[in-house]
Amino acid sequence: MDEHYKNISKNFNKVWKFSNDYKKWAVERIGYYLQLNNKDIFVDVGGGTGTFTNMLEQEFRPKKAYCIEPEENMCNIARQYTNIETICSDTFHFINNLKYKYNKILFKEVIHHIDDRNKLWNNIYNTIEDDDKILIYTRPRKIKFPLFKKAKQEFYNNQPSSNLIISELKNNGFKVELFTESFHFQLAKEEWHTMLKEKFMSDLSIFSDEEILKGIEEIEHKYNTDFYDMEDEIFFIRAYK
Repeated sequence: MDEHYKNISKNFNKVWKFSNDYKKWAVERIGYYLQLNNKDIFVDVGGGTGTFTNMLEQEFRPKKAYCIEPEENMCNIARQYTNIETICSDTFHFINNLKYKYNKILFKEVIHHIDDRNKLWNNIYNTIEDDDKILIYTRPRKIKFPLFKKAKQEFYNNQPSSNLIISELKNNGFKVELFTESFHFQLAKEEWHTMLKEKFMSDLSIFSDEEILKGIEEIEHKYNTDFYDMEDEIFFIRAYK
């Protein structure tokens, strides 16, 4: 998986073509559910190229904003933003490093990459204070994007259910709330196909270029349109002591 993000890092921001309105919506909803403000020390776990860490810092002006990203090439891109601090580290190493203090933690589209989540939740629970918050931004297993059948199945196989995540958090002492929202937008066919060819989602990394092209043919046959009507359904899972 690290190799996938290493390969895609240079083009990641160009490939990720969702609209600016989508990004503004995501930033606003993250800030709302995390209750971000200028007294917070905010951590974006798996922050990638720092795009959302930067936007959240600019919008809500926390006291400090960290972008935590294990892939070095992604980190180097994120370091262009001088208003955030980018740390090239895996999640456990950062959480267990007591020199860093924080009270708001975001896991945006990364929770399926963390293997031993129970250990992580336990470590975080023993680190944060009562008013601190975790927000997990993730999708349902049955994704609504126009993907080919095998890609949808791969996403389903890799994505933990919201019920599982909630159960893990509760078992480690957290109080948990679940909120579901959707954002609707249109994306030009060529842009979506380019995203698929670049394997912008890690779930696409197992497919060869030929399999991706066949998958695009499958999608075109099903939808036959110049623009795809996109619905991104998001689970916002908020946890606190």
